[in-house]
Order: sequence, then structure tokens, then C-alpha cells
Amino acid sequence: MSYANRLGESGAGAAVISDQSVVLVRYRAGLTGQTARTVHLVSLRDRCVAGMVDTLCGSLMSLDSVEAVSPGAGMPCSACVIHHVSTMAPAAVRQPSPADSPDGPESGGADQVDRATYEAWGWPVTQRCDQIRLSLECEASAIAIPISLSAELTQILTARRCAPAVLAHPDSPEHHIVLVGERYGDMLPWPPSVHEVTGALTLPPTMTSRGPITWIQPPCQDSLRLSREIDVFGALRAALTAPGAIGSVDGEGERATDAG
Repeated sequence: MSYANRLGESGAGAAVISDQSVVLVRYRAGLTGQTARTVHLVSLRDRCVAGMVDTLCGSLMSLDSVEAVSPGAGMPCSACVIHHVSTMAPAAVRQPSPADSPDGPESGGADQVDRATYEAWGWPVTQRCDQIRLSLECEASAIAIPISLSAELTQILTARRCAPAVLAHPDSPEHHIVLVGERYGDMLPWPPSVHEVTGALTLPPTMTSRGPITWIQPPCQDSLRLSREIDVFGALRAALTAPGAIGSVDGEGERATDAG
């Protein structure tokens, strides 16, 4: 999808993208009801090449299901606009607790992880208003795995001593999002129902318009270093080729053994 020809146009909403840092997108006609075709903003400062993207309001959208629109078209998402025009929020007042305290960064408690803790871990995060966003440029990657496979995949990675952090996003109810560190480099041949999340990803404790983003497997300081993209790919192949594996990941009811 090319975004360049959608930028810099005049009309309503042009001021919102006057710095050409965002693109306007909405679901394509026929995929959802008209009331759900709100126009969202996606940051062009984030890499958006394939898979799924996180909008400024925290919605997770598949690039295969959206279209770019011109300024003034459709009903804008007010939350996206507010997040775009607001300045970057200052660092959280709360400082991370000592590592040996009950609610410190090493505790792994999902409810205790805030921006200060992510930053103390060295995670590439920023904050917009009440959103904590993880950059998926170089230091982190996120893979959307069907829920039917995510638990087994996480068990395999944990047994291999490269346990990832895993979260649930209300805009992707059929998937869990697996966070990893090092990218493979080349595009891996993921099965059709496995998607790479690109650009940025909103992290807990962020609340979206459809509900909270929550941890399925809470993160730890080394989560982005323990597991690599190629580790997830290998674990996925192992899960799909195991005896009795159900290959519903390909969306056709057949065993998906062609992931590699």
C-alpha cells in the first residue's frame, strides 16, 4: 500500500497532517458496518510495511483490510486526533522500585509495569497522553499468533529458555501478540493467519476504546533479549508439526505444515 500520494492535500483535516507525519486510514467498504469505518491516524514515523499497525488511538488494524483516505473524508476518530495534536507526555513521576522489592522491575507483576519500568529495562517506549507505545523498528518485534497455537508456542519457547512476553489486544480477539527482540532480517514465510505487527505497538496498562490491553504472559527485563523472531518461527513450526497438531492456523481447516 502506498501512502505518499495521500499526503499534503488540502481540505478538512489537512492541518492535522500538515507535518506529513501521519496517514488517514479506515476499514475498506464491505468488511464492516459503516459506523465502524472511523478514519484513524497511523504514524509515518513508524515503519509500516506489512502485517498489522497500531493507530494513534491504540486500535490494531490489518493493512490488508484498510484503505488510505484523503483529508476530509469520513468521520475522524477523535481519540486519534487528540493523541496526535497533544504533546508528548512527560516521564512518569513514579520511579521504578529497587529490583529486590515486591513491586520492582524484576517482580514480573503485570500490574506493576509502567513507562518508568519499561524505560528502566531499556525498552524503546514513548508515551502519548495515556498511551505507552513500543517502537517496532530495530530493537523489538511483535508477531500476532492465533490463540489456538499461542499457548503451545509459548510453552515451547519457555522450555527452550527464550520465553517471550505475550499480550492480548481487544482489536485482535483471535490472536495473542508475542513480543520478541532481534528480527531475522529477511521476511519469514509465516502461515497466512500469522501476522507481523509493524510500526509501533501499544502496551499495557493502556486502555483502548474497545477495552484494555492485557498481558497473557507478563514481561520481564530480558523479554526482548531472550526470544528472537527466528526462535518464534522455529517454535511455530514445531507446534504445527507435532503429532496430533491441529493446523487451523491456515484458515482452511488443513494442517499447516508449510510454514517453512
